[in-house]
Amino acid sequence: MAKFVALVSGKGGTGKTTSALNLGQAFINTGKKAIVVDANLTTPNLALHLGVLQPKSTLNQFLRKESSLNDILHTHPSGLSFIPASPSYAEFKRTDSATLGNLFNHLENIADIIVVDAPSGLGQDVENVLRLCDEALVVVNPTPSSMMDALKTIKLAEKNETPISGALLNMSHNGRHELSVKEVEEILGHAVIANVKHHRKFRKALHQHVPLAYRYKRSGLSKEFTKLANYLSLEHSA
Repeated sequence: MAKFVALVSGKGGTGKTTSALNLGQAFINTGKKAIVVDANLTTPNLALHLGVLQPKSTLNQFLRKESSLNDILHTHPSGLSFIPASPSYAEFKRTDSATLGNLFNHLENIADIIVVDAPSGLGQDVENVLRLCDEALVVVNPTPSSMMDALKTIKLAEKNETPISGALLNMSHNGRHELSVKEVEEILGHAVIANVKHHRKFRKALHQHVPLAYRYKRSGLSKEFTKLANYLSLEHSA
C-alpha cells in the first residue's frame, strides 16, 4: 500500500509546490514509484510548474466522476507522474474537496509514495488533506513569520491526529540573517530533515518546466531532496 505524505505550510510562498515536485522526482531517482497530487483546488500551480497551462484532465473532473484515474494521471518527460488540479475558477466552484478520499482510495495500490501538495492556510480543505494522509512534512522558511505559521499548521495536524514526519527548511541563505537549523528545530519541536538553499538553479529549472532534481540531479540541492526521500522511504518500509 502507498504511503501518503502531505506537504503543508501555514502560508503560501514557502516553496511547497516546488518542494513537492522535487521530492517526487527524488523518489523516482531512487527507484520508487511516486505520484505527486495537486490537492490545492483553490490556487493550483503544480501543472504550471511543469509547463502545462491548461491540463485536459484534472483532479476536479475525477472528483465529479467525469474522468477516470488513467485520464487524470499525467507523466512528465522526466518520468514524474502527477495529477493536476484545474486552474479554472469555474471548475474550483464545482468541486468539493471533501470527496478527495475517493482519489486516495484509487491510488493506494499503484505507487509506493503519494506526495500531496496541500493547500496553504488553516482551512477545511487543509484538514481534509491531513485526515487522509499518513503523515505531514512541514515546509518552512528560516524566518520568524514562517515559524509562527508553521506552528499553527502543526497544531492543526495534531488536531487531526496526523503525525509530523519533520520539517523541510527551504530557501535558506547559508545562515546569514536568518534562523539557524537548531533554532528552527527548537521552535517547531521537530527535526529538520533537509535544508534546501535558495539558488538560481531553481529558477532555471522552473523556466525549463522540469524539476531541479531531474535537471541538476547531481547538485547538492538535489541531494537534499534525495536525503529526504530516503528518510521517508525508510519510515515507509519500517
